[in-house]
Amino acid sequence: MSEGSNHFLQIKSDEELENAAVAGAAAVQRLIADRNHLRNELANSKAAHERLHQRYVELGKSILSLLQQFEVTMREVMHASSDGTSGEAANNAKKFDSKGLPIAPHANAHNGAEHHNGHGLPVEP
Repeated sequence: MSEGSNHFLQIKSDEELENAAVAGAAAVQRLIADRNHLRNELANSKAAHERLHQRYVELGKSILSLLQQFEVTMREVMHASSDGTSGEAANNAKKFDSKGLPIAPHANAHNGAEHHNGHGLPVEP
């Protein structure tokens, strides 16, 4: 023990002893309540972290899937263009205009009845 721990309050009466015991018990109760609160915060933080991690994994899988689809499409387009095929196969492979905007499939098949939002994409009703 350190030197400071040898200094105790001199309790002169039973009432002082009782008051000190009640104060000590109240302090212990506050410490327990603080500990429980911190445990709850830690559990909530761990749960939020787990949800965030799971979402990150799902997002990564989604991005990977989209990249794989993109790779397959690019290989098909490259294969079609290297075969020298023209006409229908080349037209079907074209999905984007010269500005990089998606081309709506069969946009002219509706005799102009289709509404557009100014970006070349049909607006759904």
